[in-house]
Amino acid sequence: MKRLIGLAPLLIAAAPANPPIVVERATEAEASPLLMNSINDLRTVCGERQDVAKQLICVSWLNGASQINARFRSLSPQLVPDFCPPAEGLPLGRQRDMLLAWLAANPREGLDPSLVGYRRAMAASFPCKAGG
Repeated sequence: MKRLIGLAPLLIAAAPANPPIVVERATEAEASPLLMNSINDLRTVCGERQDVAKQLICVSWLNGASQINARFRSLSPQLVPDFCPPAEGLPLGRQRDMLLAWLAANPREGLDPSLVGYRRAMAASFPCKAGG
């Protein structure tokens, strides 16, 4: 016990003067695109044509995103637009094709959240009518 007490000044001196207050998030390069956090992740994962796992991740994510759109309206439609799909629905494969076309036409979009990019892409083709 006395030995531990004798080490206390050394341990205190070795501790950083200003310990970090928050843990930093992984940088964009370190984050996995499979998390689908950014528009760039949508490009990477949904643009994959060979890897079946990535294709499944993409359509699963698209399914969730379309469910969100069906249940919630944007509080800031200028930034995160709503879209109004046709009454017969919008198949996931068609959503993927439309998303990839929008991504190709908007190459500067990239670091915004993936859901924002998805909604912008769908709203470009299916804008809501006034009051809709």
